[in-house]
Amino acid sequence: MDIKLYGQADFYYAVSRQILERLFIKGLISEEQKERIDELNRKTIFERYSSIADLEMGA
Repeated sequence: MDIKLYGQADFYYAVSRQILERLFIKGLISEEQKERIDELNRKTIFERYSSIADLEMGA
């Protein structure tokens, strides 16, 4: 049985953005790095986990 936990992707992506923002503010990554990492995170997270949008499309 495949249980979908809708909203996981949305939560993980929000957390990843907070982490990136903190790294940027502390000067550990540049704006360009932040944008590239954010793009990769978004793609990877939404491919692997279910989002609220997936629930709405499945209804």
